Amino acid sequence: MNHSQHEKTTQAGAAKAPFWRAAPEMDVYESASEFLMVLDVPGASADSVDVQVLGKELSVRAEQAPSPNQGDVALATFERRVDLPTEVDANSATAVLRDGVLEIRITKSAAARRVKIAVNAN
Repeated sequence: MNHSQHEKTTQAGAAKAPFWRAAPEMDVYESASEFLMVLDVPGASADSVDVQVLGKELSVRAEQAPSPNQGDVALATFERRVDLPTEVDANSATAVLRDGVLEIRITKSAAARRVKIAVNAN
């Protein structure tokens, strides 16, 4: 994953653990054109993760079934909501779960992007 073009905006959440005791840590990165959110969700499957955007709010919900060696631990569920600093294009959002890491990318709305205006001499 390439974070080099993104500036880290915030880090929210609890310490990483193989089984969720609290909502996993979420790193939020910002570039000129998009936001990138990264969460560790070990044990979650793509079918158990729900990602939604409403206005400037990103909501992530996931469930994790206990592994057999954890005994009678109940199903773990977390939900995290993040207010993004600018409007986003919800239709551009993508989410990829790979090796227990969830990456969410959302493009900023055109109105929220900085535009350079050329200055002409008379």
